Amino acid sequence: MRKELFTRVIGGFVIGVALGQIVQFFISMGIGQGDYVWVVPEFRAIFTNEGTAIITQVLLTGVIGLTFALAALIFEMARWGMLKQYIIHFFVTAIIWIPIVTLLWMPKTMANVISLLASFLGTYIITWVLQYKFSQRDIEKINAVLSNGGEDYDD
Repeated sequence: MRKELFTRVIGGFVIGVALGQIVQFFISMGIGQGDYVWVVPEFRAIFTNEGTAIITQVLLTGVIGLTFALAALIFEMARWGMLKQYIIHFFVTAIIWIPIVTLLWMPKTMANVISLLASFLGTYIITWVLQYKFSQRDIEKINAVLSNGGEDYDD
């Protein structure tokens, strides 16, 4: 269990950093005018030098990945219903993701904050609906196998 948790922590952090750099690349393409922009100017302005801003951005994107990797453990809580799992997972990930993304990349306007919240909520709802449908299908398959006494199991 410790090795699995360690792998989840390191893997989540690394994936978060990698995805953060991909996001930064596309943002840089939009605002860089041909030059690579390591951090957005609004975020850079918080720090005394660009190196500190870059390191902080890398650490924060790692925290996002780590949060999603560890929050996935919520879905292993067998005694909790699916709705409870998703509600808790939603709030845990939102509490980390929204402030960090706002800090790193979003101009601080009300329209952008509303857009960010709407996109997070919309993505989450779509993910929940899809996962719910997949779970329903799996339950129907299991019930069909059980009603046939375990015969004709094809997975």
